[in-house]
Amino acid sequence: GIPCRIHSIRSRRPNPGLRPQHLVGLRAAARMCEAEVEGDEVGSSEVTFRPGTVRPGSYRVDVGTAGAVTLVLQTLLPVALRAGGEVQFDLTGGTCVAWSPTVGYFRDVLCWYLAQLGIKVDVEVVRHGFYPKGGGRVKAKVSPGKLGRVKFVERGQLEGIYAESIASEGLRKAGVAERQAEAFLRVFPEAEVKLHYVESKSPGSCLHAWARYEGGVLGGDALGERGKRAEQVGREAAELLRAQVESEAPLDEWMADQILPFMAFSALDHGERMEVRASRVTEHARTNIWVVERFLPVRFFVEGKDILCEPWTSSSA
Repeated sequence: GIPCRIHSIRSRRPNPGLRPQHLVGLRAAARMCEAEVEGDEVGSSEVTFRPGTVRPGSYRVDVGTAGAVTLVLQTLLPVALRAGGEVQFDLTGGTCVAWSPTVGYFRDVLCWYLAQLGIKVDVEVVRHGFYPKGGGRVKAKVSPGKLGRVKFVERGQLEGIYAESIASEGLRKAGVAERQAEAFLRVFPEAEVKLHYVESKSPGSCLHAWARYEGGVLGGDALGERGKRAEQVGREAAELLRAQVESEAPLDEWMADQILPFMAFSALDHGERMEVRASRVTEHARTNIWVVERFLPVRFFVEGKDILCEPWTSSSA
């Protein structure tokens, strides 16, 4: 691996520097590749990372309270691809928390794309965890294969619209899962919706929805919180999903961001240009493009809603 120094970490955020879940992901990645790390502490604005050899195997990761297990998995997935064998993760933390993908989105949207690329990721939600106590548990098994070509530009025919309305057991009496689902179904009456009441350390709820097409999967999730009506959660998820569906793109705006490292790996492995079309290319995605280009010899181009990635050499400059 290539040693690197990262500075000005989250410098524009109200609470700059590494947050606990970032630190957990950093340390877990370091364990996987026997790296030497400096600056690995909460609040640190600069980190030095000197990787060694990536090892397959089993890794247990405690994200702590309601830190998002999905953010840590996003950090570890690209590392796992280079492990040369199966990698198993057992994570505890938050499964449906703010400012991060839900575990449902990770499983039903991101992992669908990875499967198309030959990367099999099995996800088991053992227990859900909501803010503030978290305590959720997720197991993930990554079976790397030869990475396929990243070309998602036409989404084809709709295969189905699905949703999971999830609420903690203590909210059953108030019918929270049912009310979230009913509000979602007012926007997507054709959807197949499943209700789940779950045991959890903190009360909470979410509605995770996805639209599956022949050539892509779009997501739209919303979280419950104190003072927010269940109907609002269902309506919010439906409106988010509808905006992605109306874009006619095979990737939603969040997947456009998350697929970038895999586009770069694919471009390098195959020596050719890769392309995706997203509902929107966000500023977060553009920042991620800049970061990936610093680490790998690739060049990205954004043309409207299309993102292209190709290998870069001095002769192509």
